[in-house]
Amino acid sequence: MSTETYYYGQGRIYLAERNATTGVPGDFRWVGDVSAFSIKLAVEKVEHKESYSGQRALVRSFPIGKSATVDMTLHQVDTDNLALTLNGSSTSVDTGTASAEALPDGLVVGSQVSLANPGVSSVVVSDSTSGTALVLTAGTDYTVDADFGRITFLKVADFVQPFKVAYSYAARKSVGMFTTGQKNFALRYEGVNLAEGNAPVIADLYKLAPDPLAELALITTGNDVAGMQITGGVLLDSNKPASGALGQFGAITQVAAA
Repeated sequence: MSTETYYYGQGRIYLAERNATTGVPGDFRWVGDVSAFSIKLAVEKVEHKESYSGQRALVRSFPIGKSATVDMTLHQVDTDNLALTLNGSSTSVDTGTASAEALPDGLVVGSQVSLANPGVSSVVVSDSTSGTALVLTAGTDYTVDADFGRITFLKVADFVQPFKVAYSYAARKSVGMFTTGQKNFALRYEGVNLAEGNAPVIADLYKLAPDPLAELALITTGNDVAGMQITGGVLLDSNKPASGALGQFGAITQVAAA
């Protein structure tokens, strides 16, 4: 009788973008906490039922296509992972200053205006009085939400619009939505089987095409942190030999104890 083996897995998932021309993966990047990861295999079949016995029995069934998909729940909601899930690219802005950013004209008491940059400090608001501009007083004429770069006006009657703002701003990273085409990645899972003494388990998927994120929950409720549900198709990697022992889609490896 063979030894019983069970599986209870935990581990890390790494992704590497494949070169669009050569198909060679670049550097692998750990994507952070993933609470669920599964691979689903399917075949497209032709099936025929006979029409001579009165039983409509199945007499032929054979596969004509293969497919595999991946599902995972990713909890590290950072710009690198958002670039992956939003079909976007990450853009960085260094710290800097704005000297005379003009605000919209016609502002009234209670008007709120977002500056071109968040994370602001050393904010100075002035008006457009000819000659020497008047400088508004923070807390009396306006307030600033520094984190979001938002100004709320408390007093405007004694000033000439448009207002102009000088300030410093912090570094930031942003990701646009649908700014790039779909990219292909190599996926590597390095896990341990808790049911068998933390035995190492490796899963390699040679060519993964992630779908755009179906939903991104930016307001969360309940008792757990937000997760991004990611799905993708596992594509045939024509760079791998069709007759190779590990195929052209991927492989799962169980590592013997040292």
